[in-house]
Amino acid sequence: MFKNYFKIAWRNLRKHKVFSLINILGMSAAMAICILMLSKIKSIYDYDNFHPNAANTYRIITNLERKKGEHLFVASSPLALGPYLQNNYPQLQKFTRVCFKETIVKADDKSFPARTAFVDPDFYKIFGFKISSGAPALNSQTIVVSQDLATRFFGKDDPIGKTITTPDYGPFVISGILEKNKYPSHLKFDMIAPISLYNSQIPIDNWPDEAAGYTYIQVKKEVSKKSINSFLTGLNNLVNKIFLKGYDKQMMFEAQPLKSITPAMHPIYNTADEPPFSVIIFLATLGAIILLLSFFNYINLMLARSLDRAREVGVRKVVGALKSNLMHQFLVESVLLTLIAFVLALVEYNFLKPLPALEGLTRDVVQDSTLWIYFIAFALLTGLTAGWIPAKVLSRFKPVDVLKGKLHVRLFGGMGLRRALTVAQFAASFIALVTLVIFFKQSNFMATAEYGFARERIINLRLQGYDYNLLSSSMLSVQGVQGVSGSSGLFGFSEDDRKFIKQRPGDDSIAASYFSVSPSFITTMQLKFIAGKNLPEHFRNTDNGFIVLNETACRLMKFKYPVESIGQLIYLNDSLQYQVAGIVKGFHFQNFQHAIAPLVLVNNPNEFKTLALKINPGADQSVLSRIEKRWKALNPHAPISVHWYESDLYNQHSHTDDIIFIGLLTGIALLIACLGLLGMVIYTTKNRQKEIGIRKVLGADFGQLIYIISKEFIGLLLISITIGLPIGILFGKRFLQQYAYQIPISFFLLSGCAIAMLLIGFLTIGWQTYKAAFANPVESLRRE
Repeated sequence: MFKNYFKIAWRNLRKHKVFSLINILGMSAAMAICILMLSKIKSIYDYDNFHPNAANTYRIITNLERKKGEHLFVASSPLALGPYLQNNYPQLQKFTRVCFKETIVKADDKSFPARTAFVDPDFYKIFGFKISSGAPALNSQTIVVSQDLATRFFGKDDPIGKTITTPDYGPFVISGILEKNKYPSHLKFDMIAPISLYNSQIPIDNWPDEAAGYTYIQVKKEVSKKSINSFLTGLNNLVNKIFLKGYDKQMMFEAQPLKSITPAMHPIYNTADEPPFSVIIFLATLGAIILLLSFFNYINLMLARSLDRAREVGVRKVVGALKSNLMHQFLVESVLLTLIAFVLALVEYNFLKPLPALEGLTRDVVQDSTLWIYFIAFALLTGLTAGWIPAKVLSRFKPVDVLKGKLHVRLFGGMGLRRALTVAQFAASFIALVTLVIFFKQSNFMATAEYGFARERIINLRLQGYDYNLLSSSMLSVQGVQGVSGSSGLFGFSEDDRKFIKQRPGDDSIAASYFSVSPSFITTMQLKFIAGKNLPEHFRNTDNGFIVLNETACRLMKFKYPVESIGQLIYLNDSLQYQVAGIVKGFHFQNFQHAIAPLVLVNNPNEFKTLALKINPGADQSVLSRIEKRWKALNPHAPISVHWYESDLYNQHSHTDDIIFIGLLTGIALLIACLGLLGMVIYTTKNRQKEIGIRKVLGADFGQLIYIISKEFIGLLLISITIGLPIGILFGKRFLQQYAYQIPISFFLLSGCAIAMLLIGFLTIGWQTYKAAFANPVESLRRE
C-alpha cells in the first residue's frame, strides 16, 4: 500500500512542478539552517561525555555574597578546598584542582604561546583525557603536552624525554603526549603540569581567593549530591566564621555534577569554557521560527490547490477510500517532498558551514552516527509535521460538498487560512528585518562613537609572554614608531579584570575594573587628568604603591572633590595599599553595554599583555612590515599578533559576523515568504484567467487589471507590516535594553523597513501580475 502512496506522491510532485519546486526550495533553505542549529546543539551536549565515572564526579562551585548585596555563582573555588575535603570527607575517593595559566613555551629555538593546566595527580584518573604515549606528569618539572603542540615543536620526532622551557617555571621534561579528543570538553589546555609548581608562586592554602582555580571531586557511587551538599553546609559555616573573618564576603560551596556543567543552566562566573543553556534556547527558537515559515508555505500552497485536490478526494472517497487512507497519502507526499528538500539542505549546509560568520556554530561539531540519526529523524518529523494540517483538512472534504461547489477552507474566525499564513510569514520577516536594522545601527553607533581616548595611529602588539622591557626598547628603535607603552588589556574591549577597593578596612568594598598600564600608555591614550598626576615610572607591588582612579571611582569612594583624594591611601583586594596619584576624566574603557564604571590603573609590567605602538604622522603601511621584521628577529618561530587599534575597535563593535548571520536568517525568512507569496500569485492568476480575459474584453485597461489582481496581496503585505511593526519595536527595545548607550528607534528607520518590505513584495508579485494583465484574452476564452 505504501508503495502505491509513494508512486502517487511522485506523480503529483512531477505534475505540479512549479509548486513542488517552490516548496522544495523553501523547505531546504529552512532545513539547512535547522541542521546548523541541530549540529551546534548536539555538539553542546557532546561536551565531557567521554569521562569515566562521570555520574559520581562533581565540580565544587562557590555561591558568593558580599556585604553590599552583590550575589553571584562562581565556577571556581579556593585551592585549599580540595585538600580539606580529602582529609575530612570520608566519602571522597579522588580530588583534583585545576589552575590555568597562559605562558610562552620554548624548545629547539622555537617559541609558542600555550595554556597550561596545573593539576593534582588524581586528574588523570578522574577525567578521560588519554595519553597516547608516555606517562602522566606526576613528578616536579615533568609535563604532558598535546599532540598539536608537540608537532609544532618537534615535527614527526618522538617528543618523549625532550625539554621545553617556560619563563615562569623553568625547564620541563616531556613525560607524555595527550591524545586528541574526539569530543569537546569545558577544560581546554595545551599542557598539563603538577600543581606543586603552581604552589611555588601562588599560596595554595588561601581560602579568601575564590577565583584561584577549580576543584573537582569523585565520590563513592552510593553518595548523592544532597549528601555532598549537606557536608559542604557545615564547611561553609567554618570557612565564613574563621577563614573569612574580617572580609566583606561570604562563601557557600555547592556540588555541581560533571554532567550538568554543560550546558550551564544558570549564569555563572569564572567558567572554564562551558556554553550556557540560553544558547540552546536561542538556537532552537531561531530554527523553529525559520522551519515554521516553511511549514506555512507548504500548508498555504496545499490549501491553495484545495479545489483540485478536493475533486481527487471526492472521487477516492466515492470508490471506498477511508479518511485514514487519504491522511496517509497526503503525509507520504509531504515526507517525500521533505526528503528531497533534506538532500538539498545537506548541500546547502556544507556550503554554509565554512563561512566565517558561522564558524562558531560548526567548530566543535562531530559528524558521528548519532548526528546522522538526528538528521534523518529531523527530516521525517519535519515531513510529518508539515503535512499534518493539509492532510487533516483535505481528507475531511465531503464528496457531496465538492460536487455542489460548497467547498470552503476557512479558519481563524472567518479569515481564510491561506491569508492568515501569508500574513504570518511576512509579519515574521518584517520583525526580523526591523531587528536586523536596529542591530546594524546600534553596532555602527558603537563602532564609530567617541570613546574618550585616542586610538588613531596606534598599533597593538600582543606580548605573548615575552619580556616587556626588552621588546619595548627594541620596537622603539623601529623607523616610524614614535612611542611604546604597555597594558594588561585594551580600552573599549571589556578585557578588564575586577578588583575591590576601599579606603578603610571596615568600609564596604567597591567593585572596580582593573588595568595595569605604563605611564606612557595613559599619555598615549590622551586621558585627561582632572586632579593629581600620572603614575610614576618605577613599579612597586608593595604597600604605598601608586594608583590612578577615574571620576566614578572617586565619587563612589565618597570624596567630595577629586583633589581631596590625591595622596589618600586605598586598599586593593583587602591586601595591598596604594596611594592615589591622580584622577582621570571618565571615558568608555568598556563597551557601550555598560555605563562608565569605577576604574583602577596601576603600573605593573609583570601583568602587561599588549604593547601599544604610537606611529608617527604620515607613516605608511610599511611600518607594519618593519615591526614584523623586528619581531621575527627577536622571536623567529612565534607568530606575530599585530593590529591597528582603530580598526580592531571598529571590527569588535561593528559585529560584522553577527550581522551577516542575522542577515542570512532574515534573507531566508524573506525568501521563504516570497516563495510562498509567488506560489499564491501563480495559483490565483491561473484560476482568474477567464475573469481577467472577460474584463479585458469589456474594456479594462492595464492599470485596472494590475490593481484588481494585486490588491489582495498588497493588502496582506500592509496587514503584515501593521502586525509586525509594534512587535518589531518591542523586540528592538528589548535588544537595546542591554546597552547603557543606545540609538533611538526613529520613524525614518521603521518607515525604511516598511518601504523595503513593500518593494520586496511588489517585486515578488509584479512579474506574474504583469504577465496575467498582458495575456491575450482569446487564450482563456476560446472554449467559452
